[in-house]
This record gives sequence, structure tokens and C-alpha cells, in this order.
Amino acid sequence: MDDARETQVGIFSKFLDSAIHTNPFGKNRLGIRMYQRTERLTAAVFLMTNHLPSNDPLKIEIRKNASLLLQKALACRHEMRSSTSSAVGEFQVSVRHLISLIRLLVFSGFISSQNAEVVASAADELGIFASSASRSSLSEALTISRGDLLNVPDSHKGLKDRVFIRDISGLKDNLMTSDRSPLNPVNESMPSLTQRGTGIIAILRSGEELNIRDIAAHLPEYGEKTIQRELASLIMKGVVKRTGHKRWSRYSLVGSPSIQ
Repeated sequence: MDDARETQVGIFSKFLDSAIHTNPFGKNRLGIRMYQRTERLTAAVFLMTNHLPSNDPLKIEIRKNASLLLQKALACRHEMRSSTSSAVGEFQVSVRHLISLIRLLVFSGFISSQNAEVVASAADELGIFASSASRSSLSEALTISRGDLLNVPDSHKGLKDRVFIRDISGLKDNLMTSDRSPLNPVNESMPSLTQRGTGIIAILRSGEELNIRDIAAHLPEYGEKTIQRELASLIMKGVVKRTGHKRWSRYSLVGSPSIQ
């Protein structure tokens, strides 16, 4: 029986870690993470209720709630930036309902309190993740780059070259001054950043001082040790600053954030 359970857990991890290329979330990276975490939570609920009789009302109710949670996570994909989103609110209500059902499984003697605590804690963190996403630019489904605004198509091909020469000569100095201003630094002066570093900076753009656990909640694909090493690298580059020591350490951006 124990071997069968271990096999189920192994399949559970392997299947959920497989790559899926269909993405209805667009550029909303936090929406993708929220949905992936919801998938794992739902799979855990189905796994830990597998031994219950198929007609048990509690088994039917908790599996139904967990399945609906996936639909509600999808409904949040374009509303995570809104602090008053009804979709996000309904998602959090369903998360709280699921936690109550998990506790009822413990009271009924169907699952151990240890397993229930792990799954309920994951559900609670998922609800917090949904509410905190509104403060991060990673929850945008649409992103506009500076290049989108500056790279205007040439619609004057019929004009003589001398017109362009005159226009460019008149604007050259202003463009150079504007592009090299403190608000728009040139790319050559930017420190080289990894994907992890870019994600951390995007989270810190909220202006808050966050600890490693707060940052890790927004980057579930990385462990806290990995994030700690990345933060140390960003501190060395002068992008991030740290206040406090050891477990009381908190991190924030240095000065006005301008790194893309």
C-alpha cells in the first residue's frame, strides 16, 4: 500500500512538472504562477481524498471546490492588477472555503493533521499570493516597451532625402540629450541582469522593503537560497540595498528604479 502511494506521489510531481505551451495569460507571469500553484493544490486535494468512498458527500464537495478553483484562477488573468477585482475576490473566497473543507477532513478522521496542515498552508499562501500580485508589474497581461513608442514606421518614402536630413539635424541634439537623461539612461550603462534578477527588481518596484520570504512568494519557481544568492549579486551591482541582518534582513531598490 505504501509503495502504491509513493508511486502516486511520483506521478503527481512528474506530471505537474511537464511543460505546457498553451498560455492564456499572455505576459501576466504572476497569473501563470498562480494558476500553476492552483493546479498543484487541486491535484493534492484529489490525491489525499483518493481513498474516500466515491459517494462520500465531503469527498464530492471538496473535489468540486478544488476543480472550480482552477476556473476561478483563469478568470483572474486580466484582473490581477485591480485591488477591487470581483474575480480575485471570488478566488480568495473559494480558497478559504477549501481550507475549511480540508479541516473537516481532519475532524472526520479521513486525513492526518500533518497532511492537512501542509495543504491548508499552501492554500492560504495561494490566497495571499493573489492579493499581493496587484502590486507587481509582473501581473500585467500587456506590456508596452519604449521601443513600441519610438519605432515609428516610415510613412514618408516619397519625400526627398534632404527633408529627412534637415529634420534629423534639427532633432539630433535633443534626442541625444533626452536619451541620456537620468530618467532614460542608455542601455550600455545598465548592469547585466539574469532573469531571476529582473524578476526580483520587478517585485521591488512597489517601493516596499521585502524580506526573502516575501520575494520568494512571487517567484515560486526559485528556492529561497537561490533568491538569496541573486539578491547578494544585485547588492554587489548597486541595484538593491539591504537593511537589517540575518532573518531580519529586508531588501529594496536603490534610488529611483529605472532598470528595464
